[in-house]
Amino acid sequence: MTEIDAYNEALQSGLYQRPGGLLGKYDNARRFWEDEELGLYLRPYLEQLVARKRERGERLRVLDLGCGSGDGFEFITNISRNLISEHDAKVIQPDMLEIYKGVDINEGLLRQAQDIYGNRQDMAFVQSDFNGYDFSGEEPYDLYLANYGTLSHNTDEQTVELLSNITRQSKEGALIVIDWLGRFSYEWQTLWTNDFGHNQWMDYVISYIHSDSGGKEQQLTYFPLRIMGRQEVLHIHRQAKREIGGGIALRKLADRSSFVGRHMDTAQYNPHCQPLRQLVNSLFEPNLCTDLDEVSILYVPRDGFTEVNAYHQRFAECWNYLVSYTKALLEGSDPPEALAEMPLPLRRSLSAMKGVVGAAARMKIGNARASLVEPQLGYCLRELEMGLQRGWGCGHGLVGIFEVAK
Repeated sequence: MTEIDAYNEALQSGLYQRPGGLLGKYDNARRFWEDEELGLYLRPYLEQLVARKRERGERLRVLDLGCGSGDGFEFITNISRNLISEHDAKVIQPDMLEIYKGVDINEGLLRQAQDIYGNRQDMAFVQSDFNGYDFSGEEPYDLYLANYGTLSHNTDEQTVELLSNITRQSKEGALIVIDWLGRFSYEWQTLWTNDFGHNQWMDYVISYIHSDSGGKEQQLTYFPLRIMGRQEVLHIHRQAKREIGGGIALRKLADRSSFVGRHMDTAQYNPHCQPLRQLVNSLFEPNLCTDLDEVSILYVPRDGFTEVNAYHQRFAECWNYLVSYTKALLEGSDPPEALAEMPLPLRRSLSAMKGVVGAAARMKIGNARASLVEPQLGYCLRELEMGLQRGWGCGHGLVGIFEVAK
């Protein structure tokens, strides 16, 4: 399969390993933007699920579909409650997990998962195509993960069948988390279309892993991935409900990682892309100062997509204002002229940055800008995205959170 070849190429690069930072699969943007944003979308529903399980004296059962090297385990066990007073405020405490089972077809990724987690008694990994995996003979699971574009490998019909099968064998309140590739991500603007009558696929390549290859040409494997918008997700939801006679509710649909997706830096699918992921990685890197002038977005619209352009342009305008405002605070200069519209998420971010820059000026630490101000700017840009997003498929990922409701 071409997908297996592509992921094996990524594994062989050495940049699919765990250490994070400025480069690789587990870069700063992955850890401090993408994973945390996905966790924030899931948190209220997961807290309710965990509370119900604890009341019944039961523990949580998790099935990770397309688990790769077990990333879903680290993701769910690092979601924190909205508390600052407790040392350990994780939603899923160690005593609440009965089993995490990962299913993946790629032997190399599963070997990596076994190397990392093989000594744990509450974890198991199975090599299988998750669409053909028969979990009907097992105890029902409470949380099903299909993160990081997993179900973008599926046809819509396969996803409808998978959701229907999960719903039939699950108990009331079970959660299903899906993260598709977004149809209208700026990363692949050249692929945008208003033809909603046909499933839309892109030829995807994991070239971002090899972007620091010193100019060497590499023959990398392309493979098809489904890109999804709100309309397609709603259609899949309706089809699944029709298949099983109801029983599944769509609780959340949200965009993730607008302007910071992996292919912003490669500009492989949109020549107008800037290396904004690299710059956001720099914001989160301790003791490394970032040129904030480079962080501004120069959005180039595409004709024929009025609403999508309006969303991207509004977000870019707010993003740029926040960056300019922060730069003015650091320089002690006058703030930029206010925008005609100052949405609440932007006003909250401006207030947060004003407080952080003021505090940094009073603190005697080595490099307050690099280690305090810039990471906070990264978080505020992420909060700005979460406050402005519409769930249209305008980010690298389109997050869908479903609940079994029988």
